[in-house]
Amino acid sequence: MFRTLDIDIDPSTWPAPPSLPAFPASFHTGPSTETMSVLGMLLMIGYLTAPTSLTGFSLSEFWAQLRYLGAFSADADMRLTSAYAGLDAHQKTILSDDFGMGVPMLWLEDRLSLEEIVDGRYFLQYVAASVSATARRTAKRGPNKSPDFVARDTSGVWHVIECKGTQSGDYARQGQISQGTLQKRSIVFPAAYTGQRLVGALSIALEGSAFSTSLKITDPPAESHVEAPFEISEDDIAYAKDASIRSVVSKSLRLAGFEAAAETVSAPFGRSPADRPSKFRRREELRRRIVDERDRLARSELDLIEDRPELHELGPGYRGRRSTVDLPRPILIGGQRVLRVNLSQGVNDDLLSQLRERPTIDTLIEDSGVAWRKSSGRTTVSADENRAIMKIGEIFRSEIVLSE
Repeated sequence: MFRTLDIDIDPSTWPAPPSLPAFPASFHTGPSTETMSVLGMLLMIGYLTAPTSLTGFSLSEFWAQLRYLGAFSADADMRLTSAYAGLDAHQKTILSDDFGMGVPMLWLEDRLSLEEIVDGRYFLQYVAASVSATARRTAKRGPNKSPDFVARDTSGVWHVIECKGTQSGDYARQGQISQGTLQKRSIVFPAAYTGQRLVGALSIALEGSAFSTSLKITDPPAESHVEAPFEISEDDIAYAKDASIRSVVSKSLRLAGFEAAAETVSAPFGRSPADRPSKFRRREELRRRIVDERDRLARSELDLIEDRPELHELGPGYRGRRSTVDLPRPILIGGQRVLRVNLSQGVNDDLLSQLRERPTIDTLIEDSGVAWRKSSGRTTVSADENRAIMKIGEIFRSEIVLSE
C-alpha cells in the first residue's frame, strides 16, 4: 500500500557554513515527488504515539493501524477520503497531528539513519532530573512546549525535531513552522554531538482537492526573543543516552504488552521520570514504597513470559502479542479486497530475560551490566503492498499484514 507525496526542502533556512548544523548530504534540495508506504507510516505512528511513561491501558497501541487504515482515497498520491475530510474539527486535528508525526519521522529515519527516537518531553524531564537541573520547557502546548522528538543517529549525533500537520493548506502550515521554530530550539547539544534542528510540516490533501499532500522540511533560524534553551554539556551525554535507551525499551515493552515492566524502565525512581530520591524522610519513604510495588508488579508480569506467544513471523527470539482484527467493512488495496488486519508486536527474548532478573535499574543502563545498548540499532521500516515491518535494532519488531 503505497502513495506518492511531494517533499519540499528549503536549504536556504540552514545556517551558512561553517555554522552548525550543515545541510545534510542525504537531503535533496527543492521539491520532489517520492513514494511512501502507508502501512509503514501507520506502524511509525503507532510507535511514536505509544506513551513512554503511563500507567494503564492506552489506545495508541492499536489506534493508528485500525483508525486510519481506511482514511486514504484510491488516488495514487496520498489523499484523505471525502468521509475523513468530513470529520469534526477535534477529530481532524488528531488525524493531522498523527499524520504530521508519522510522515516526517518515517522520511527522516531513512535519510538521517536514526537509531533511537525519544519523546522530547520525556527526554527533558529525565535528563534534567539526572543532572539536578530544571527543564525549562515542559508545557504540553504552545511556545514553551518541548520539541516532539529527540533522535540519536548511528554516528552518535543528536537531532531535535518538531513535527506539524494540517489539512488547511500552505498558509496554515507556514504558521505552524513559525511556532515549531521555538520548540525545536529548546534543547541544545555540544557542538560535537549537534545534529539537525528541524521542523517537518505536512500539508494533507483531501480527495478531489486541487493541491497535493506535501511535506516541507526546514531549519528556520531562532528569533531574538526565544527563551534560553536547556543546554546539555558533554558530561551530560551519558544521561542523554540513558534517557534514549530507556524510552525505546519502555515503548517497545508497552507495545508488546508488558505494561508493568515498561513503567519500571521509564521511571525507575518513582511515578514520574523526574522523580529522584528525596532528603525528606516521609517523601522518601513514599517514593520507596512506590518503587517497590512497581518492581513487584513487573516481576509478576515477567514471571509469565512463557505464557506470551513466540512471534516467529518477526524472526527468531521475539515474544509479545499478536492480534487479528476484522475490519468493519472491506477495503480495496491494489485491487485486492482486504477484510482483516494482523498485527504482531514483540520484544527480544534476551532483553526480557534480563529484565526478569532485574526489572528496576536505577543506575545508568551502560553501567548496569545489561546488554540493551548492544541490542540497539537502526530504526527501519520495510514494506510491500500488503505488509510492513518496523525494526529497532534487535530490541523490537512490529509487523502489520493485510489479508482477505
